[in-house]
Amino acid sequence: MPTPEQILKEVEDLLAVGRGEEPQAKLADFIGQMGESALSEWRADLLKIIERFQPKRRKQLLDLLDSKTSGRPMRVRESARLAYSTVPDAPPDVVPGEDAFRDDLLDLSEKHIFQWSTRYRTRLTRHFDHYLAGLAPGSMAECYAASLQRLLRDHAYDIFSRGYGHQRNRAGRSRSRAMQKSIGGLVRFLDLPLAYYTTRASDAMDRDSVVALRRLFSSCALGILDGYQSVTFDGDMGAVVLPRHFGRLAHYLAFLEPAVGTTVINLIASDMERDQCHQVIAPMLESLDYLIHKEHEDYYPLPIFGRYFESQRRFDIGVRPPQSVTSRYVVEACAYLRSEFVSPHALDDALASRMALVLAPLRPDVATHVSSSRRLRGIVVEAGDAREEVVQETVDAWERAIYALRRKRSQGTPYNIAREFPLRDPAKAKFYHVQRTSVRNLLRTFDRKNGVRLWCSVRRSGKTTACFDLDFTSGDSAIVPQTCGTEPSHGGRRFYDMVCDAASKQTAIASNFVMSIVQECAPASVENGQRIVFVVDEYETLFGYLQAAANQNHLLRYTIVQPLLNQLVEFARDNLLVFLGQQPDAHFILMDQNQLAPYVEQDSFPLFEHISGTRASEFGMLVGKKILADRFDVSPGFLDALHRETAGHPFLTVNVLCVFVDWLIEQKLSRRGLRLQKYHFRHFEEQRLSLDQMTLHPDYDVLREAAKEAMSEDGYRANPWLYTAYWVLREMPTAGESPYSVARADFAEIMSRIPAPGQLPEANEVLRTASQANFLRVSEDQVSVKIRTLGRLATSVRPVQT
Repeated sequence: MPTPEQILKEVEDLLAVGRGEEPQAKLADFIGQMGESALSEWRADLLKIIERFQPKRRKQLLDLLDSKTSGRPMRVRESARLAYSTVPDAPPDVVPGEDAFRDDLLDLSEKHIFQWSTRYRTRLTRHFDHYLAGLAPGSMAECYAASLQRLLRDHAYDIFSRGYGHQRNRAGRSRSRAMQKSIGGLVRFLDLPLAYYTTRASDAMDRDSVVALRRLFSSCALGILDGYQSVTFDGDMGAVVLPRHFGRLAHYLAFLEPAVGTTVINLIASDMERDQCHQVIAPMLESLDYLIHKEHEDYYPLPIFGRYFESQRRFDIGVRPPQSVTSRYVVEACAYLRSEFVSPHALDDALASRMALVLAPLRPDVATHVSSSRRLRGIVVEAGDAREEVVQETVDAWERAIYALRRKRSQGTPYNIAREFPLRDPAKAKFYHVQRTSVRNLLRTFDRKNGVRLWCSVRRSGKTTACFDLDFTSGDSAIVPQTCGTEPSHGGRRFYDMVCDAASKQTAIASNFVMSIVQECAPASVENGQRIVFVVDEYETLFGYLQAAANQNHLLRYTIVQPLLNQLVEFARDNLLVFLGQQPDAHFILMDQNQLAPYVEQDSFPLFEHISGTRASEFGMLVGKKILADRFDVSPGFLDALHRETAGHPFLTVNVLCVFVDWLIEQKLSRRGLRLQKYHFRHFEEQRLSLDQMTLHPDYDVLREAAKEAMSEDGYRANPWLYTAYWVLREMPTAGESPYSVARADFAEIMSRIPAPGQLPEANEVLRTASQANFLRVSEDQVSVKIRTLGRLATSVRPVQT
């Protein structure tokens, strides 16, 4: 007869391979045969194993165990979590709505695990709204916080335990790869309450709402991390794993209350980093908390973004300025964890970039440099052991910066709020994302279709951001996003890198090369036979590289390039392959034997959608909340006029609004709360969007240079289609009753005016592909420029001739 140890080991082995019913039956039979004294002796071991089951099976086993030991099910059960868990247990059901939240989390765990951006976002937002109301200062606030922490702790422990076990049991899945996916999932989970926080931040204007919002994110983050730290990863506890990924988790500290921040530092920081964080980050959080709770104040410095530069051991935090100030959108401060990264040059840079505060340990030579500069003395606080003094000096530095802002306001110094939108700062950009339901809706139209789709759009249309904001699943499919350009996330360009690596080694690719890498790139588990949606951004780079490789080495055509194209075709028979880019013909390579090209079908990639006459749209959120930060009251008529100009192109919308707010300042109309009307934009258009004015503003430099390059002779040699598309924009009439528009019958005449270094694409092909790529808008009898600002830029530049 097997011993209890052998039985429990057998149950654990069955769980490790992903089974559920068999180990449940075996464990239930074992519990049923044991006496009460034996159960009491083995209870702790049984609880640890029971915690590894899925929620329904876990509940059934716990009920059985409780009935055997006490004669009836227990209302409050013991937990198999670690003894040093940071979240206290409390009796359930003390908070209204807790049962509903628990049931939703159970449903997510069983049916929609890891579907972060769809099912999770929708469900959590509803419950966060409920909890936010209860977290305002009052007698029940602590109960709401404990409830939120407890529910998310247990849910995180459940899904990350099962997710890692599933990954490890996949054939050939290494421990490091399984851990990479697990940490990626943890970041996606933490990003959900952070996205809720950043969305609600603009509505939190009084002290109670600010306190409640910070407490909500603090409770969520602590609960999720506490659950994760208790998971076992092949012998390593999550508590050991978390500090190895401090660089990916540190920015969340910016949004935490001080007490929770201290606890989270202990969870995610290594021994050395922990002491450093307590010296510099913790005082920063305490100083903000002091300012928020300061009596007789009308300003509550709510953090808007946080980021961590691991190479510099620097932690940045940005808070919103006082409401009455029309100055910079974010008041920034930074904290250095280590003195060797704090140089006189770095501090001078902090002054130049208008940092309100630098909190850091200082070497003697740097301390001397600070003491010799009046301006540096005003922003630099030296970290040290005297905690209260450091906090007070940090508070003083914040208050000096705030006073300076208010003084500028009293002197009437204006500021362009639109320029704070981080077009060129990826570290900040994630806090400004708008959820693109239009892109998800486009993807849903192919939920049950396989093949190859091509989504093209003008440069800087938000394709990469939308691609990597997509959830892991759509319908019954797994989404695997990859890019061939700049990597936006960990592992985000592994597919392209593996293709390049194979070509550099000049070794024939394996017969399962594509499928194996796609599965490896998946952000979470892909079940055997599950349909995959593989999204490849910047696809021109991939095909350009393949063409160059085949031209340089004829052998690579037959060992890598053609086999890769053939495998992509094979992949698309049972899955969906989506290419994202700017030009619709990049895949036309090696056309004598290209088996992929005939399967590619082009669709229109959506820019930011706008519903005329309303502010409730992606475009309205982008303009009102993200770019103008609620500093102006944006009317539907203004949005209509702006959308007519930019068509929802995000980069150009920011560019135009930067110039527009400058114009408002010149007109002395930049006061906070001004209702922006359609006539404001009409007057601005007349004065600032003429062709000669378009050349004066550096805001348009990126796309102006892109147009100039595309229309040059070198541009034609590199990409005849893009050359043609921009020249069409340039040749469109800019005056008359319908500027930037011609009758469809006259489009051929527009094409005939293009200076052609060689053969151009056929007119009807240009009409079809350019309209799908957001260059043109084509109706039954009219052709017009879709993005007017882009048309103005194409017309205003002088193409480079060689």
